[in-house]
Amino acid sequence: MASELADGQEKVQQQESTLEKTYGADLYALSIGTLGDHCHHGYYENHLHLDSNGALNEDSFILAREAAVRLIDKLLLWANIPDGGGHGPQRILDVGMALGAVSRYFGKKFPHATVQGISLSEVEVEIAAKLTASQNLSDKVSFLFADARNLSFPNNEYDLVWCLECADHILEREQLMKELARVTAPGGKIVLTTMCNRELLPHETSLSESEKEVLENIFPDDLAVASWSPPSLYLRLAEENGLQAIQSDNWTKYVTPGLQIMMQLYKNSDPSIVGVKEYSMALPALIKAYEQGLVEYLVFMAVKPSS
Repeated sequence: MASELADGQEKVQQQESTLEKTYGADLYALSIGTLGDHCHHGYYENHLHLDSNGALNEDSFILAREAAVRLIDKLLLWANIPDGGGHGPQRILDVGMALGAVSRYFGKKFPHATVQGISLSEVEVEIAAKLTASQNLSDKVSFLFADARNLSFPNNEYDLVWCLECADHILEREQLMKELARVTAPGGKIVLTTMCNRELLPHETSLSESEKEVLENIFPDDLAVASWSPPSLYLRLAEENGLQAIQSDNWTKYVTPGLQIMMQLYKNSDPSIVGVKEYSMALPALIKAYEQGLVEYLVFMAVKPSS
């Protein structure tokens, strides 16, 4: 495992400059100004309605911001996590926290909780810390540049480990799940969402070549995203790490409407902003993959058994 992790580290280092350019401050500024500081899918209960020209307007961005928060609330409800008060989680780890929007949301929603966000992007850590300070939450919400595959936290540290759309950016998913389980406290929960490729049918030994080609065109510069996994991988890894009460579901139909908003945003944005062109090219391929059932949005929850 040590050699595999070292190989993974080397691959991350090889793509590090690309990632830093793709997820730079200018791109985040564009996102904050339109979609807000939540850098993840939203939960849409109805389809979006475009105007006569097939375009989206400012109301669409408002819907997107509302949907992003709704996704968090729906996940908390689905995972049966108590809503605030003294019964909610006390120690929360937000893995791959992006700009820290979910961490701040938890800091407000759970008044007795402390929240630790982590990211492999120094840009994200810096922006998240500034946004958190501006909301006077720095005393209970903090951020750290850290590798989710090799966490420095003690065993059994967090009663809620939240991993929202991070696993598909990590090649070593076995090591990721091992670390998530290790730092979860007995009786604590892991909540994870990620994009997955479809499960193979009984007669199949692999995806078709045309399906593989579609997947390879979704964020081709991100080595981890280009290495897709089916939902069953996460269920198997949870079992192997001794987790219980494992649940999963496919929320594709609830999250895909928001991709149209993102596609319009990047289509109409300054192409000189690093990342705009990449997203403009990747999103149509991702939408196609979702529509074909080739990609699904997995939601996953598991409990670490009490000692």
